[in-house]
Amino acid sequence: MTRRRLALLGALVLLVLLAGVALARPGGGESFSGGGGHSGGGGGGGGGSGALVVFELLWYLLELCISYPYVGVPVLLLIVVWLVRSARVKAANADWDSGPPAELPPTRSLADVRSIDPEFSQAVFEDFAFRLFATAQRARASAESLAAVAPYVAQGARDELAQRAPAGVAVQQVVVGALRVIRVDLPPESKDGRVRVGVEFEANVATAEHTYYSVETWLFSRDASRHSKPPGATRTFPCPNCGAPWQAAAMGTQVCANCGQTVDNGRFDWIVEDISLASIDERPPTVTQDVPERGTDLPTYVDHDALPLMSALTAADPNATDATITARLTAIYGALNQAWANNDLAPARPFVSDALYDYLEYWIDTYKRQSLRNQLTDMRITRTQLAKVDRDKYYDAVTIRLWGTGKDFVINTQTGRVLRGSKHVERPYSEYWTVIRGAGRQGKAHTDATCANCGAPLHITMGGDCEHCNAHVTAGEFDWVLSKIEQDDTYRG
Repeated sequence: MTRRRLALLGALVLLVLLAGVALARPGGGESFSGGGGHSGGGGGGGGGSGALVVFELLWYLLELCISYPYVGVPVLLLIVVWLVRSARVKAANADWDSGPPAELPPTRSLADVRSIDPEFSQAVFEDFAFRLFATAQRARASAESLAAVAPYVAQGARDELAQRAPAGVAVQQVVVGALRVIRVDLPPESKDGRVRVGVEFEANVATAEHTYYSVETWLFSRDASRHSKPPGATRTFPCPNCGAPWQAAAMGTQVCANCGQTVDNGRFDWIVEDISLASIDERPPTVTQDVPERGTDLPTYVDHDALPLMSALTAADPNATDATITARLTAIYGALNQAWANNDLAPARPFVSDALYDYLEYWIDTYKRQSLRNQLTDMRITRTQLAKVDRDKYYDAVTIRLWGTGKDFVINTQTGRVLRGSKHVERPYSEYWTVIRGAGRQGKAHTDATCANCGAPLHITMGGDCEHCNAHVTAGEFDWVLSKIEQDDTYRG
């Protein structure tokens, strides 16, 4: 082998090794739109095949150093110098905890709705918006099906859904990956005496043959003089005035057959007055794609009222401290990661809300259909930080940013082959987790597998009810449950 060829080989080894180092660095979790699964952790750094390439190149470099030291040794020294310099630059520019907290500036938020509606609850509103989105999407195949949600979705918005491609094709599955409030208008900003809330959804909507990823904004509005109803046990959409099962007095009208009121105008409850589709494309879920981490080193976004509201929560219930809530969060983290790694969410069902469970179950089903499993090994929380606290008449909600690490990889369950990630290299990441609990509930948070209502061993139906006492426990009625997991690169409070 000539010196020229050796030099070229050395340069190639150097470039590929440096690229391999870059691919293996921590950063960014799996995004919903990117086709990841459980948002904890993200994909590994380069996958099993990438690691083999790196090890092979290392072997060639070692052989080069022994056989042709005048080429191999300089290349090796360059790599060492580059690694040391990179480590120093990283240490100089960013400390481990991502820098000081970034306090969110005061802006219009859902909490402001309580200034004109003391009964308003963000947790209740978000649950309503989630259920309405999923129900309306499933009903969009026909005008007759959409009529079932007519009191809550205006005619123009129903028309938009009915005309969306593939028009007339039944939707079988709806999974909301993100629900973000991007606009809140209160009087006097809204000149017509209405409250308006813009909600941006990221969702996967699947027909029998295709899956579509969409980003769309639903504009909810309501008469500003109305007060919110308390959270109810029903998961349906009754007449917003009298509460009777919805039935139109005559076909094509939005007059309730029971109370005789016209109800599709936001006089009695929220109605979707407009739907704006930002983007939509066919994107089947991909669980073997490596998505780089993006926000692990970003500063924590801390709401300006987080600490005062946390102090108020602790004053109302001395058992509700940052330490006890973090302990509950740690228990949820362990149960969820273990259940996820086993491709069976049933053991984690008591710890997550109904909406979040539906989202996670979608990805578990996706893994199973492809004979895959996302193995999470040695997963642990390394640090936590309070980000936001929200309190209303019905719920307390606490958002905590957690940093975690562990080995995260996807394997083929039939062959055992690693398709993404690494069995040997841990991948640090961070996320924002929100837990909720009923506002009237007090007492020490449970960290064991017992029902917070009856104390029996925890066995929960898929509907969220304790099999012993039949109490519904997954909406935070008795203890903190996980309601949201948000990525650090998109979270802004």
